[in-house]
Amino acid sequence: MTPTTNLKYILGWIGRVTLVHFITYIVFGIIFFNLLGYATIYASSELAAYMRSTTDPLVMAGPLFQLIRGPIIALALYPFRKIFTDTKQGWALLWGLLLALMIIAPAGAAPGSIEGLIYTKVPLWFHVISLPEVVLQTLVLSWLVITWQKHTKG
Repeated sequence: MTPTTNLKYILGWIGRVTLVHFITYIVFGIIFFNLLGYATIYASSELAAYMRSTTDPLVMAGPLFQLIRGPIIALALYPFRKIFTDTKQGWALLWGLLLALMIIAPAGAAPGSIEGLIYTKVPLWFHVISLPEVVLQTLVLSWLVITWQKHTKG
């Protein structure tokens, strides 16, 4: 494989992961924002010190930041992509990895994570209701990325 071909494959992988991450992030964010009433929940006295208001400019720009996160995720996964694509249920392997490293046990104290339960004063109910959004988003992300990747070369 030539350096140009290798770069083409890397950029293709980064593009696919980033695009799917960006779209699924927005879709599931909109669904759960409306379904759970995030504007009200985030403004509650229990969360106001922990979460920015949904009208905060940074929160409103949140989806755009996924265009930075997407390539970071893609580059971290790139060396392992063959494990996911060469395995019959490779999307499930990817989903399990994302669940473990990004949701249940990330380095930060995110809602729904072990660290979040230990180090934050966020009520248990918020940890619980925040999980379906990220669990479903990573499920769909994993399935779409691996299905798309299996239909490409590299």
